[in-house]
Amino acid sequence: MISRDQQDAAAIIQLFEQLQRKGLFSGCIAVAAAETADTSVRTVWSTVLGLKNYRTGARLGPDSLYELASVTKPFTATAIQLLQQQGKLHYEEPLVRWLPELPYPEITIAHALTHTSGLPDYMSLLEQHKQSGHIYTNSDVVQMLAKHRPAPQFAPGERCEYSNTGYVLLASIIEAVSGMPYADFMTKEVFQPCGMERSRVYNRRLRPEKLSDFASGWIRDDQGRYSLPDELPEMDYVIYLDGIQGDGTVHSTLQDLLAFDTALNTGKLLNPDSLYQASVPCKLTSGEDGPCGYGWFLAQSPSGRQLLSHSGGWPGYWTRLVRSPEEGRVLVLLANVETITGQQARSTLEKAEQIWFR
Repeated sequence: MISRDQQDAAAIIQLFEQLQRKGLFSGCIAVAAAETADTSVRTVWSTVLGLKNYRTGARLGPDSLYELASVTKPFTATAIQLLQQQGKLHYEEPLVRWLPELPYPEITIAHALTHTSGLPDYMSLLEQHKQSGHIYTNSDVVQMLAKHRPAPQFAPGERCEYSNTGYVLLASIIEAVSGMPYADFMTKEVFQPCGMERSRVYNRRLRPEKLSDFASGWIRDDQGRYSLPDELPEMDYVIYLDGIQGDGTVHSTLQDLLAFDTALNTGKLLNPDSLYQASVPCKLTSGEDGPCGYGWFLAQSPSGRQLLSHSGGWPGYWTRLVRSPEEGRVLVLLANVETITGQQARSTLEKAEQIWFR
């Protein structure tokens, strides 16, 4: 007899197969469900569709490596929580405790984790002051903020407004506290303990490497032509922002993201207090709840189960990780083609989530 989960997984895979036949999807999707109350024992359904290179025709595989874009942020938050567990920092410390040159003494680590900091947008700042041929790093962002002192967008804790800047500064704090490069800390303290064998921080334009089974990100125009973002003048920012870490640049695979979810569910990485901080809504100064925990956006499934999620988007890639820790259910999507009008693909993803987290 076919189970409800088998039926739902088959329906989800069929949705993305239909998209792929229209040229609107390239990548992989997986859903998993716990078999018992032990959420570490799960059944996984997945499919891989499309190409990793639209010039050579090389196909994607189950171990292909994708840029996660902003799905990096839960990993950065996890690293901060590990340092807090080790007693090396505290959530309520101001950022200037570790980055004293910053002109924002009232903004705390907790504000940065929950997008309630009011920090100005570093991408706009670098766009205004960029130097031709320079690939910017986190150190450049800190120095630019210190030099130009752009005003905060709002008082810390006043509201929740998505902030890439906050996560860049968190990565710099990870380096200051640990004494290790962000990439090395993530490998040693996060990826390896989770069994994430292929995952890494990769700034491929600043420090090019030849990686096996790398899924290049492609832009598909309305004529069905595929281009790399680096070839498009309007996307030159993918080059000069390539050295920035913390808000993006973690690269991972389908299996590694499932391993990360399992490690969180089973307490392999974070203790109960840290997991609670990730799953409880932040408090605004008004007393209202914000939509974020530490590193995750929070919602409820139709059945009332809590969902923790994050999306990512960067030229050539769109990504999604949705977790229901109570049920041991998870959905992972990694895509390496971005269409000019991606609404149909995103609508399909919404349907998939409605099916899986019923």
